[in-house]
Amino acid sequence: MRLLFCLVFLSFLSYASFAQSDLLILKKNNKTIRSFYPDSKIQFMANEIPHEGYITAIERDSIFLIQYDIRQVMTNLGVYILDTVNRYRYAVNYKEITGILNDRTSFLNASGAALLGGGILLTTGGLLTWVFAKPDTRYYARPELVIGAAAAALVGYLMLKVAGTKEQKLGKKYTLTYIHMK
Repeated sequence: MRLLFCLVFLSFLSYASFAQSDLLILKKNNKTIRSFYPDSKIQFMANEIPHEGYITAIERDSIFLIQYDIRQVMTNLGVYILDTVNRYRYAVNYKEITGILNDRTSFLNASGAALLGGGILLTTGGLLTWVFAKPDTRYYARPELVIGAAAAALVGYLMLKVAGTKEQKLGKKYTLTYIHMK
C-alpha cells in the first residue's frame, strides 16, 4: 500500500512541477491588473503592428502565439459555415511589446455601433417625413420619435467613445513584468 501511495505521490509531484509555466503580469502603478499565461488570449502592439492570438507558451522572455484564420466557407449543400482555414504560429519577444490592447469592450463597441447607426437612420427618416409629409398623416413622424432616435444616436456615440480600442501603453503608468517560474 505504501508503495502504491509513493508512486501516486511521485507521479502527481512530477505532473505538478510540469504544469508550471512562466507568466507575464501587466501592472498599473505597481498593482497587478491582468496576468497572461499559456492558453490565455492576448492583444498587443509590437513594433507598431497589432497582434492577437492565444498564448501557447512563455519561455526565455518570448511569447509563443497561435493565431487562427477563421472564414466563412460554403459547404456542398450551399450553406455557409465558419471554418478554420489556417493557423499561424509565431513568437514575439516580450520586450518588443509597446502596449496591451483592451479586449473587454466588444459589447460596448457592438451596442454603441448599433445605437449610433439605428439612431442616425431613424432621425434622418423622421426629419425627411417632416419635410415631405403633411402633419397628422400616416407617414408624419412624431417629434418624440425623432428626439428619441437622436438621443439613441448620442448614447451610441458616447458608448463608442468610452469603449474605443484603448491601448494601455507601457511606460510610466503601465509595466509588463516577466516572471520565470522554473
